[in-house]
Amino acid sequence: MRPDNFIYNEGRLFLENTSIETVVQEIPTPFFLYSNATIEASCEAYTSNIDSSDLVCYSVKANNNLNILKILVKKGLGFDVVSEGELKKVIKAGADPKRIVFSGVGKTFSELKLAADLGIYSINVESAFELEKIIKLETKPRISFRINPDMEGDTHPYIETGKADCKFGMSEEDALLLAKKFSNKDINLVGLTAHIGSQITDTNLYLDLLKKLQSLAEEMENLGHPIDHLDIGGGLAIDYEMQTSFDPSELVKKIKKETGKYDLLLEPGRSIIAQAGALVTEVIGIKENGQRKFIVVNAGMNDLMRPSLYNARHKIENISANEDGETYSIVGPVCETADSFGDDFVISAKEGDNLIIYSAGAYGSSMGSNYNLRLRPSEILVSGTEFSTIRKAESFEDTLKLEDF
Repeated sequence: MRPDNFIYNEGRLFLENTSIETVVQEIPTPFFLYSNATIEASCEAYTSNIDSSDLVCYSVKANNNLNILKILVKKGLGFDVVSEGELKKVIKAGADPKRIVFSGVGKTFSELKLAADLGIYSINVESAFELEKIIKLETKPRISFRINPDMEGDTHPYIETGKADCKFGMSEEDALLLAKKFSNKDINLVGLTAHIGSQITDTNLYLDLLKKLQSLAEEMENLGHPIDHLDIGGGLAIDYEMQTSFDPSELVKKIKKETGKYDLLLEPGRSIIAQAGALVTEVIGIKENGQRKFIVVNAGMNDLMRPSLYNARHKIENISANEDGETYSIVGPVCETADSFGDDFVISAKEGDNLIIYSAGAYGSSMGSNYNLRLRPSEILVSGTEFSTIRKAESFEDTLKLEDF
């Protein structure tokens, strides 16, 4: 089992109707490869069961490629941004400011001013000090309080965001204190938001979160604040090893039954783009040390950080041979032991072959770096039988532009 639109045909791997071997012949590896059809289908899975006043705000941190953002704009998605750069980029992509929410625990005054001046849908306030900054603005923007619901998502600690001791949001008690301290004349509090974490497999947690927010919203309204929407974040899991699937459309149907009078906001990222993308890499060579056999590839942890950062495991295959082989550790060329995509892969490969690392559409390119002065790879979009470059490969000269002047 592999992501939708990746299909083997007579021993060759295709994305949609394009042979990946054909792409490799024109584009130097490593490179990221995306499916337009998968992106559009993922959008529709979220938008097909919501009302016109609801919003699906794609979490830009998952992948901020400008050309992918343009696809999402056309599919009617809004955006969840966490920095001035992301905000400016979605505007560049053609996003309607009234379909943008701004999250993040450490927004600067200049970022808050930009968001307010643009008139975005909501600034998601995470602390008392941030609210004090907003009150000093010349305008009175729409804001939501981000609540830390003290809920466990049963996920990796680095992507657990809803527990009481996490840095994100504020407690319900603190939010109520702020709602009592500042009246509707002082602030334009119109929503409540929360985010449990990423890779959430139990969708009932979203219903529990919604009930918490609904109860708190009623208290806020009793204090005179006109709450019009509830934002339950994102974080729906994907299965990186393709053993099961998590259907966004079923999640949305489930939540919509319980939303009540409030508009619903969702902030999916990974579940929109992860399975639409993959990283294609070439086998540099094969070696053996001790009891381990290694496939060394030309992609590294600077291209795809997740395995090194989270101990994550991605499904990996040879693009031209779908058959069992020997057991290998698959590693990159970066000068770190952590530069590994994992152990115990049973795969048939030889020097010069090309491997595909699936589910790399989210937190692949967006977390990339120039560590070891490695150049960031190109990004390719496939649509049917056509493919096009949506991000050029970085050159050595590009890395010098900010230093050699």
